[in-house]
Amino acid sequence: MAITGRDIEHLLYTETPDPILVVHNGTPEIVAAADLGGHTGAIVVCSRAEILRRVGERDLSETDLTAIAQALAAAIQDPARQQPLWPA
Repeated sequence: MAITGRDIEHLLYTETPDPILVVHNGTPEIVAAADLGGHTGAIVVCSRAEILRRVGERDLSETDLTAIAQALAAAIQDPARQQPLWPA
């Protein structure tokens, strides 16, 4: 399962209401929070609101998007490991 900067960008700019990034059957997907129950077994990665709370409402560079994606992917693979802060 690979979360990419494009997945983060899609999460930030999707028209989906209250979007959440999940990994379902090994594939990253954007789902509406209201539809999360229909994705049994999905791993919730983060919501758009969580990212905006951490980085603010600003344009993120490709490097920023990639750094966020890598931190989230690492957190899923090893939740006990402390993760570095996302781009400020």
